[in-house]
Amino acid sequence: MDEKLPISVHVLTWNSGKTLRATLESVKQCKEILIIDGGSTDDTLRIASEYSATVIPQRDEQNQGKPITNFSEVRNRALSFTTQPWILALDSDETASVELMEEIGEISMSTTPSANWVPRRYVCDDGTVIAHASTYPNKRIYFFHKDAVNRWIKPIHERVELNDGVHLCDLNGYTKAPLPTVKEFKEKNLEYIKMEVSISENKGWGFWLKRRLYHTLRSRLIAIIRLLWIWLIPRKGKRLPLKHEFARFWYAWKLITLTFPLRKNI
Repeated sequence: MDEKLPISVHVLTWNSGKTLRATLESVKQCKEILIIDGGSTDDTLRIASEYSATVIPQRDEQNQGKPITNFSEVRNRALSFTTQPWILALDSDETASVELMEEIGEISMSTTPSANWVPRRYVCDDGTVIAHASTYPNKRIYFFHKDAVNRWIKPIHERVELNDGVHLCDLNGYTKAPLPTVKEFKEKNLEYIKMEVSISENKGWGFWLKRRLYHTLRSRLIAIIRLLWIWLIPRKGKRLPLKHEFARFWYAWKLITLTFPLRKNI
């Protein structure tokens, strides 16, 4: 049997049994798998045991079974349990592509701390990978050496805080995530918006104008330019359906209006 890679895979779960097996199967070459579980009642934990994963509770027993309100806090908990030098973060419905595993396998042979952008692509029910979307390369710093980062920061849309002087690279390999329905997208993002509303409370007009209005409108303008580039020029590969692209504009509108300082609740 080939020697396993010195990588610790971190997966946040909560009743993730439908997708978890595929996720873990894609990273079974890694030496350590940490399942940071929120109190699953389905077969999540049984599947984790099949892959000899270590299960860590997300919070104290009293608060298990509730949605995560601070993703960085949970991911930092995983960092404290890590025994391997390299870390790959995955969502419980994601799989690592063969290309990604080959790439991070080579990198993990190095002892020099670095951090890496990992692209994510959507996959249709029939297995077709979406090749073009306005959010692409849709990259996150999800593969890094333990000594390259200080901690995870931000309660939602979390990211790692890099140590000074750390080399940051772009990977070609990618993770694959199932394309949600527009309804699923909206339901999930309404939960994020509720969290954004909570974060925005008592922050005032300056925060809203800069962080909500300016940044959101700027991102949507960039998305329009990318959409024109994607749809007006012939290209190979499947495009993200426009109904999914437009759902992101719906999210932007909700984010701006529902965090408006004079609005009290949603």
